[in-house]
Amino acid sequence: MSRFLRTIVSLAVALAVIISCTTASFSYENEETCPYIYVHGFMAKDIIADKNNPDSETVWPPASDKILDTVKECLPALLRFLVDRNYEKLGEAIIDPVNELLSGANLDNSGDASNGSGVYFEYPPAEFITPSSHLNFRYDWRLDPIELAAQLNDFIDYVLNASGSSRVVIECHSFGGVVTEAYTQIYGGEKIKSVCYNTSAVFGESYTGLMMSGNIVIDADSVTEYLKCMLSENERAELIGALLDLLNDAGVTDDIADLLNGIVENLGEELIREILLPMFAGWLSIWAMIPDEYIDSAYDYVFNNLYKDDGIDHSGLRNKIDNYNETIRPFKTQTLLNQSETTNFYVISRYGYTSVPLTERWEEMTDTVVDTKHSSFGAVCADYGKKFDEAQIAQYADSGYMNADCTVYAGSCLFPEQTWFIRELMHSKSPGCLEEMTEKLLYYPGQADIHTFEEYPQFLHYTDSDGTMLPDTGTPEAEETFVQKVFGYYRKLIRFIRSILDLSFFRRVING
Repeated sequence: MSRFLRTIVSLAVALAVIISCTTASFSYENEETCPYIYVHGFMAKDIIADKNNPDSETVWPPASDKILDTVKECLPALLRFLVDRNYEKLGEAIIDPVNELLSGANLDNSGDASNGSGVYFEYPPAEFITPSSHLNFRYDWRLDPIELAAQLNDFIDYVLNASGSSRVVIECHSFGGVVTEAYTQIYGGEKIKSVCYNTSAVFGESYTGLMMSGNIVIDADSVTEYLKCMLSENERAELIGALLDLLNDAGVTDDIADLLNGIVENLGEELIREILLPMFAGWLSIWAMIPDEYIDSAYDYVFNNLYKDDGIDHSGLRNKIDNYNETIRPFKTQTLLNQSETTNFYVISRYGYTSVPLTERWEEMTDTVVDTKHSSFGAVCADYGKKFDEAQIAQYADSGYMNADCTVYAGSCLFPEQTWFIRELMHSKSPGCLEEMTEKLLYYPGQADIHTFEEYPQFLHYTDSDGTMLPDTGTPEAEETFVQKVFGYYRKLIRFIRSILDLSFFRRVING
């Protein structure tokens, strides 16, 4: 081949490479651009007295000065109770002040905000919405998910019309997943390109179902472990954890738990009926977050026990609960399966924490709020602080879906190839590394899975101290620190003293 011909061929090859690279880049950059809509979770926005006036009084959460005033009003009764253990007087003294503190967030007997309270939400001006806009959908999280789904549908239509786009991408967090699933079931998924259910409560929270069924139990170990979880990101977490263990070993936490359980046993139904039910039982969102296995017992406990013969017409509330239970609840799984067929579909779950310390199921693996088994749409999880037994490990070992710590098995999830787990990332946190991950998934040209990104395998570990999220290789067996050794010594010493002096006998003498 002549030099001239070789030169021509080389130029042609080079030009072809340049064109192919340019075409590939152009194709990727011109994938369908969609506005990003974030659907927040339960209690993520303040409830104000007048939802149309952003300057009106905040009724939830209560203002700190009002909380302080209520505590001051109730404190004398609480101090008297510590001496006389008179439950009746305690109830008479605290119910009215606490009711007054919380009543601003109550809905009416039909589950409506007829008093005009709610979340202030003004649509962003249409001229500022583009195909690359990131937008928040704000809503009154107390209301019926069916009503909220209609509001989400209106907002999506507004965004699409303003941006000129044909579809949106959605990230839904916590109760936002309930709203998004209800929206998809009622209005379909044609307007959604990609969706990410981020530690969502679509299938509920176990502690909500148990508490609404009247199953409230306070255990010393559960309180200790939950406090350790909640304070785990504190720079003195090891010291605090050792102190909590010390108090628990000394029986102090047992005494506190016994006192609280006594209040629950003697005043529980009255406090629930007079304080909690007017609020939580009137919020349709709470009913939607009761897992299927508890919905019948919760319904029976509230309406056939606590509300029985109270002389109030609850038919409007019951009709809305029944409507959700009949039209949305039974079809959630099928709706999600259908949605995964028409959209790029992702699930992010979190784990590594114990559940809320108010029920007998406190050892459920959670992200401090939602059970990992529910937020992952079906993972099998070991109890908090434990690993799978040998039979389970043998069963799951070769599947590729078990984490390094042998505490989570993803193979039973509804979407095992599209579900990620993040260890030690609390429910309420949304660090930059997670936002980067969700955005990368939602804008990926097609359906990504747990093998698509090397930096995002199925199991990840979040480190709060530096805000990083890396592939999870398991928890190393750490050598005891000096603090742990010191407090371990004192724990043994206290156990020894207790065995000799029988501190339980002295507590009985002190308490009369």
